[in-house]
Amino acid sequence: MICPKCGRTVPDGMPCPCGAPMLSSNPAVNLIKTLGSSTKFLAATILYSAMVLFAIFAAFGSKALVDQLYYYGANYGVDPDVFYPMMSALEGSTTAGVVFASIPAILVAVGMWLFYSTCRNRQTGNVSTVGLTICKVLTIISLVMICVIIASVLFIMVVVMVVLASNMGYSYYYYATDNANVLIFAQVFLGIFAVVLAAMLVLYIFYYVSVIKVINRIKASAINGVPDNRIPRFLTGFLMFLGVMNALGGVASLITSPIAGIGSLAGAACFILMSLLLKEYRDKMTVLLFPPVQPMYGNMPPYNTVPPQQPSGQDGNIPQ
Repeated sequence: MICPKCGRTVPDGMPCPCGAPMLSSNPAVNLIKTLGSSTKFLAATILYSAMVLFAIFAAFGSKALVDQLYYYGANYGVDPDVFYPMMSALEGSTTAGVVFASIPAILVAVGMWLFYSTCRNRQTGNVSTVGLTICKVLTIISLVMICVIIASVLFIMVVVMVVLASNMGYSYYYYATDNANVLIFAQVFLGIFAVVLAAMLVLYIFYYVSVIKVINRIKASAINGVPDNRIPRFLTGFLMFLGVMNALGGVASLITSPIAGIGSLAGAACFILMSLLLKEYRDKMTVLLFPPVQPMYGNMPPYNTVPPQQPSGQDGNIPQ
Protein backbone atom coordinates (compact mmCIF):
# COMPACT_ATOMS: atom_id res chain seq x y z
CA MET A 1 0.00 0.00 0.00
CA ILE A 2 1.30 3.47 -0.91
CA CYS A 3 0.86 6.24 1.65
CA PRO A 4 -1.18 9.09 0.10
CA LYS A 5 0.71 11.68 2.17
CA CYS A 6 4.41 10.84 1.68
CA GLY A 7 4.30 8.18 -1.05
CA ARG A 8 6.10 5.60 1.10
CA THR A 9 5.25 1.91 0.57
CA VAL A 10 3.92 0.32 3.77
CA PRO A 11 2.34 -3.10 4.46
CA ASP A 12 -1.44 -3.29 4.09
CA GLY A 13 -3.22 -2.39 7.31
CA MET A 14 -0.14 -0.83 8.93
CA PRO A 15 0.18 2.87 9.84
CA CYS A 16 2.74 4.97 7.99
CA PRO A 17 5.61 6.49 10.06
CA CYS A 18 4.75 9.94 8.67
CA GLY A 19 1.56 9.97 10.74
CA ALA A 20 -0.94 9.87 7.87
CA PRO A 21 -4.38 8.36 8.59
CA MET A 22 -4.33 4.59 8.54
CA LEU A 23 -5.90 3.31 5.33
CA SER A 24 -7.54 0.08 4.28
CA SER A 25 -6.27 -2.46 1.80
CA ASN A 26 -9.60 -2.06 -0.06
CA PRO A 27 -9.32 0.64 -2.78
CA ALA A 28 -12.92 1.88 -2.41
CA VAL A 29 -12.67 2.27 1.38
CA ASN A 30 -9.25 3.83 0.83
CA LEU A 31 -10.78 6.45 -1.44
CA ILE A 32 -13.60 7.28 0.98
CA LYS A 33 -11.15 7.59 3.86
CA THR A 34 -8.78 9.76 1.84
CA LEU A 35 -11.44 12.19 0.57
CA GLY A 36 -13.23 12.23 3.93
CA SER A 37 -10.04 13.35 5.66
CA SER A 38 -9.02 15.77 2.93
CA THR A 39 -8.59 19.51 3.36
CA LYS A 40 -11.59 20.14 1.11
CA PHE A 41 -13.97 18.16 3.31
CA LEU A 42 -12.55 19.73 6.47
CA ALA A 43 -13.06 23.19 4.97
CA ALA A 44 -16.62 22.28 3.91
CA THR A 45 -17.39 21.04 7.43
CA ILE A 46 -16.01 24.20 9.04
CA LEU A 47 -17.94 26.41 6.61
CA TYR A 48 -21.21 24.52 7.19
CA SER A 49 -20.76 24.84 10.96
CA ALA A 50 -20.08 28.57 10.54
CA MET A 51 -23.19 28.93 8.37
CA VAL A 52 -25.33 27.31 11.09
CA LEU A 53 -23.75 29.43 13.83
CA PHE A 54 -24.20 32.72 11.98
CA ALA A 55 -27.78 31.77 11.07
CA ILE A 56 -28.54 31.28 14.77
CA PHE A 57 -26.94 34.63 15.63
CA ALA A 58 -28.93 36.33 12.86
CA ALA A 59 -32.16 34.77 14.12
CA PHE A 60 -31.47 35.94 17.66
CA GLY A 61 -30.92 39.37 16.16
CA SER A 62 -34.71 39.65 15.99
CA LYS A 63 -34.48 40.61 19.68
CA ALA A 64 -33.81 44.15 18.45
CA LEU A 65 -37.30 44.16 16.91
CA VAL A 66 -38.79 43.04 20.22
CA ASP A 67 -36.95 45.85 21.99
CA GLN A 68 -38.43 48.35 19.53
CA LEU A 69 -41.91 47.01 20.28
CA TYR A 70 -41.25 47.44 23.99
CA TYR A 71 -40.21 51.04 23.32
CA TYR A 72 -43.31 51.90 21.29
CA GLY A 73 -45.59 50.17 23.77
CA ALA A 74 -44.14 52.10 26.69
CA ASN A 75 -44.32 55.47 24.89
CA TYR A 76 -47.79 55.20 23.37
CA GLY A 77 -49.72 54.31 26.50
CA VAL A 78 -50.49 50.65 25.82
CA ASP A 79 -52.04 48.88 28.80
CA PRO A 80 -49.04 47.24 30.55
CA ASP A 81 -51.20 44.48 32.09
CA VAL A 82 -51.93 43.22 28.58
CA PHE A 83 -48.88 44.37 26.65
CA TYR A 84 -46.04 43.01 28.80
CA PRO A 85 -47.36 39.45 29.21
CA MET A 86 -48.01 39.32 25.47
CA MET A 87 -44.49 40.55 24.66
CA SER A 88 -42.93 38.08 27.12
CA ALA A 89 -44.76 35.24 25.42
CA LEU A 90 -43.66 36.51 21.99
CA GLU A 91 -40.02 36.78 23.10
CA GLY A 92 -40.06 33.29 24.62
CA SER A 93 -41.67 31.75 21.53
CA THR A 94 -39.13 33.47 19.28
CA THR A 95 -36.20 32.08 21.26
CA ALA A 96 -37.72 28.61 21.41
CA GLY A 97 -38.50 28.72 17.69
CA VAL A 98 -34.91 29.65 16.80
CA VAL A 99 -33.49 26.83 18.93
CA PHE A 100 -35.97 24.27 17.60
CA ALA A 101 -35.45 25.26 13.95
CA SER A 102 -31.67 25.06 14.35
CA ILE A 103 -31.59 21.49 15.73
CA PRO A 104 -31.58 19.69 12.31
CA ALA A 105 -28.77 21.89 10.94
CA ILE A 106 -26.75 21.42 14.14
CA LEU A 107 -27.13 17.63 13.92
CA VAL A 108 -26.04 17.65 10.27
CA ALA A 109 -22.90 19.54 11.30
CA VAL A 110 -22.31 16.93 14.03
CA GLY A 111 -22.66 14.16 11.43
CA MET A 112 -20.11 15.83 9.16
CA TRP A 113 -17.62 16.17 12.03
CA LEU A 114 -18.12 12.51 12.99
CA PHE A 115 -17.47 11.41 9.41
CA TYR A 116 -14.32 13.53 9.22
CA SER A 117 -13.05 12.17 12.53
CA THR A 118 -13.54 8.53 11.49
CA CYS A 119 -11.72 9.20 8.21
CA ARG A 120 -8.85 10.79 10.17
CA ASN A 121 -8.70 7.86 12.60
CA ARG A 122 -5.16 6.44 12.82
CA GLN A 123 -6.17 3.30 14.75
CA THR A 124 -8.09 1.48 12.03
CA GLY A 125 -8.42 1.46 8.26
CA ASN A 126 -12.21 1.10 8.31
CA VAL A 127 -14.76 3.92 8.05
CA SER A 128 -17.64 4.30 10.50
CA THR A 129 -20.95 5.28 8.91
CA VAL A 130 -22.56 6.85 12.00
CA GLY A 131 -22.05 10.40 10.72
CA LEU A 132 -23.47 9.50 7.31
CA THR A 133 -26.51 7.90 8.98
CA ILE A 134 -27.18 11.08 10.97
CA CYS A 135 -26.99 13.18 7.80
CA LYS A 136 -29.30 10.75 5.99
CA VAL A 137 -31.96 10.83 8.74
CA LEU A 138 -31.85 14.63 8.91
CA THR A 139 -32.12 14.84 5.12
CA ILE A 140 -35.27 12.70 5.19
CA ILE A 141 -36.74 14.89 7.95
CA SER A 142 -35.91 18.06 5.97
CA LEU A 143 -37.53 16.59 2.86
CA VAL A 144 -40.74 15.82 4.76
CA MET A 145 -40.83 19.27 6.37
CA ILE A 146 -40.29 21.09 3.07
CA CYS A 147 -42.97 19.00 1.37
CA VAL A 148 -45.46 19.72 4.18
CA ILE A 149 -44.72 23.46 4.23
CA ILE A 150 -44.86 24.00 0.47
CA ALA A 151 -47.91 21.74 0.09
CA SER A 152 -49.71 23.72 2.83
CA VAL A 153 -48.89 27.04 1.15
CA LEU A 154 -50.07 25.67 -2.21
CA PHE A 155 -53.34 24.47 -0.65
CA ILE A 156 -53.98 27.89 0.91
CA MET A 157 -53.25 29.62 -2.39
CA VAL A 158 -55.62 27.33 -4.28
CA VAL A 159 -58.37 28.05 -1.74
CA VAL A 160 -57.77 31.80 -2.10
CA MET A 161 -57.87 31.52 -5.90
CA VAL A 162 -61.18 29.64 -5.73
CA VAL A 163 -62.65 32.30 -3.44
CA LEU A 164 -61.46 35.07 -5.77
CA ALA A 165 -62.98 33.29 -8.76
CA SER A 166 -66.32 32.92 -6.98
CA ASN A 167 -66.37 36.61 -6.04
CA MET A 168 -65.44 37.81 -9.51
CA GLY A 169 -68.98 37.65 -10.91
CA TYR A 170 -70.32 39.40 -7.82
CA SER A 171 -67.85 42.27 -8.35
CA TYR A 172 -68.83 42.61 -12.00
CA TYR A 173 -72.49 42.86 -11.09
CA TYR A 174 -72.42 45.21 -8.07
CA TYR A 175 -69.19 47.18 -8.46
CA ALA A 176 -67.18 48.83 -11.14
CA THR A 177 -65.07 46.77 -13.43
CA ASP A 178 -61.89 48.09 -11.73
CA ASN A 179 -62.54 45.90 -8.68
CA ALA A 180 -63.05 42.88 -10.89
CA ASN A 181 -59.83 43.64 -12.76
CA VAL A 182 -57.98 43.78 -9.44
CA LEU A 183 -59.38 40.34 -8.58
CA ILE A 184 -58.30 39.00 -11.97
CA PHE A 185 -54.78 40.39 -11.48
CA ALA A 186 -54.57 38.89 -7.98
CA GLN A 187 -55.75 35.52 -9.29
CA VAL A 188 -53.22 35.52 -12.12
CA PHE A 189 -50.43 36.54 -9.74
CA LEU A 190 -51.35 33.78 -7.29
CA GLY A 191 -51.53 31.28 -10.13
CA ILE A 192 -48.03 32.15 -11.36
CA PHE A 193 -46.69 32.03 -7.80
CA ALA A 194 -48.32 28.64 -7.26
CA VAL A 195 -46.66 27.26 -10.40
CA VAL A 196 -43.28 28.56 -9.21
CA LEU A 197 -43.79 26.98 -5.79
CA ALA A 198 -44.80 23.66 -7.36
CA ALA A 199 -41.67 23.71 -9.55
CA MET A 200 -39.53 24.46 -6.49
CA LEU A 201 -41.17 21.58 -4.63
CA VAL A 202 -40.38 19.14 -7.45
CA LEU A 203 -36.81 20.46 -7.70
CA TYR A 204 -36.16 20.10 -3.98
CA ILE A 205 -37.69 16.63 -3.93
CA PHE A 206 -35.24 15.55 -6.66
CA TYR A 207 -32.40 17.21 -4.74
CA TYR A 208 -33.11 15.56 -1.39
CA VAL A 209 -33.79 12.16 -2.97
CA SER A 210 -30.43 12.44 -4.78
CA VAL A 211 -28.68 13.29 -1.49
CA ILE A 212 -30.27 10.28 0.24
CA LYS A 213 -29.27 7.94 -2.59
CA VAL A 214 -25.68 9.23 -2.62
CA ILE A 215 -25.37 8.77 1.15
CA ASN A 216 -26.69 5.20 0.84
CA ARG A 217 -24.18 4.41 -1.92
CA ILE A 218 -21.24 5.85 0.01
CA LYS A 219 -22.28 3.86 3.09
CA ALA A 220 -22.54 0.67 1.03
CA SER A 221 -19.08 1.23 -0.44
CA ALA A 222 -17.65 1.92 3.02
CA ILE A 223 -19.17 -1.26 4.45
CA ASN A 224 -18.79 -3.68 1.54
CA GLY A 225 -15.77 -2.21 -0.23
CA VAL A 226 -17.54 -2.27 -3.61
CA PRO A 227 -16.78 0.80 -5.79
CA ASP A 228 -19.81 2.85 -6.82
CA ASN A 229 -19.52 5.95 -9.01
CA ARG A 230 -23.23 6.76 -9.22
CA ILE A 231 -23.13 10.42 -8.21
CA PRO A 232 -25.87 12.25 -10.16
CA ARG A 233 -24.67 15.19 -12.21
CA PHE A 234 -27.91 16.88 -11.22
CA LEU A 235 -26.73 16.83 -7.59
CA THR A 236 -23.29 18.31 -8.28
CA GLY A 237 -24.84 20.92 -10.58
CA PHE A 238 -27.58 21.84 -8.12
CA LEU A 239 -25.05 22.18 -5.28
CA MET A 240 -23.06 24.55 -7.47
CA PHE A 241 -26.27 26.47 -8.24
CA LEU A 242 -27.09 26.73 -4.52
CA GLY A 243 -23.57 27.98 -3.89
CA VAL A 244 -23.88 30.73 -6.49
CA MET A 245 -27.34 31.79 -5.26
CA ASN A 246 -26.22 31.86 -1.62
CA ALA A 247 -23.20 33.92 -2.61
CA LEU A 248 -25.40 36.50 -4.36
CA GLY A 249 -27.80 36.59 -1.43
CA GLY A 250 -24.94 36.90 1.03
CA VAL A 251 -23.44 39.86 -0.80
CA ALA A 252 -26.84 41.56 -0.86
CA SER A 253 -27.40 40.84 2.86
CA LEU A 254 -24.06 42.25 3.99
CA ILE A 255 -25.56 45.75 3.94
CA THR A 256 -28.78 45.10 5.85
CA SER A 257 -27.69 42.17 8.06
CA PRO A 258 -23.92 41.52 8.09
CA ILE A 259 -24.22 38.41 10.29
CA ALA A 260 -26.75 36.77 7.97
CA GLY A 261 -24.65 37.80 4.96
CA ILE A 262 -21.52 36.17 6.36
CA GLY A 263 -23.51 33.00 7.08
CA SER A 264 -24.82 32.92 3.51
CA LEU A 265 -21.32 33.35 2.09
CA ALA A 266 -20.04 30.51 4.30
CA GLY A 267 -22.88 28.32 3.06
CA ALA A 268 -22.11 29.24 -0.55
CA ALA A 269 -18.47 28.17 -0.17
CA CYS A 270 -19.59 24.95 1.55
CA PHE A 271 -21.98 24.01 -1.28
CA ILE A 272 -19.33 24.70 -3.93
CA LEU A 273 -16.73 22.59 -2.10
CA MET A 274 -19.18 19.70 -1.67
CA SER A 275 -19.97 19.83 -5.39
CA LEU A 276 -16.26 19.62 -6.24
CA LEU A 277 -15.72 16.80 -3.73
CA LEU A 278 -18.57 14.70 -5.11
CA LYS A 279 -17.29 15.23 -8.65
CA GLU A 280 -13.81 14.10 -7.58
CA TYR A 281 -15.35 11.12 -5.79
CA ARG A 282 -17.26 10.12 -8.94
CA ASP A 283 -14.19 10.43 -11.17
CA LYS A 284 -11.95 8.39 -8.88
CA MET A 285 -14.59 5.71 -8.30
CA THR A 286 -14.93 5.46 -12.08
CA VAL A 287 -11.20 4.73 -12.32
CA LEU A 288 -11.62 1.96 -9.74
CA LEU A 289 -14.55 0.49 -11.64
CA PHE A 290 -12.95 0.77 -15.08
CA PRO A 291 -9.17 0.82 -14.65
CA PRO A 292 -7.20 1.94 -17.72
CA VAL A 293 -5.90 -0.91 -19.87
CA GLN A 294 -2.12 -0.97 -20.08
CA PRO A 295 -0.84 -1.80 -23.60
CA MET A 296 1.51 -4.78 -23.74
CA TYR A 297 4.03 -3.55 -26.31
CA GLY A 298 6.78 -5.93 -25.15
CA ASN A 299 5.02 -9.07 -26.40
CA MET A 300 4.18 -7.68 -29.82
CA PRO A 301 6.32 -8.69 -32.84
CA PRO A 302 8.52 -6.00 -34.39
CA TYR A 303 7.02 -4.09 -37.28
CA ASN A 304 10.14 -4.17 -39.54
CA THR A 305 10.28 -7.95 -39.98
CA VAL A 306 9.52 -9.34 -43.42
CA PRO A 307 7.98 -12.78 -43.72
CA PRO A 308 10.34 -15.31 -45.30
CA GLN A 309 9.92 -15.92 -49.04
CA GLN A 310 9.32 -19.44 -50.21
CA PRO A 311 11.72 -20.66 -52.95
CA SER A 312 10.25 -21.26 -56.37
CA GLY A 313 11.44 -22.80 -59.65
CA GLN A 314 11.97 -21.14 -63.00
CA ASP A 315 8.46 -21.92 -63.98
CA GLY A 316 7.14 -20.29 -60.88
CA ASN A 317 6.09 -23.55 -59.32
CA ILE A 318 7.22 -24.69 -55.93
CA PRO A 319 9.77 -27.49 -56.32
CA GLN A 320 8.63 -30.87 -55.15
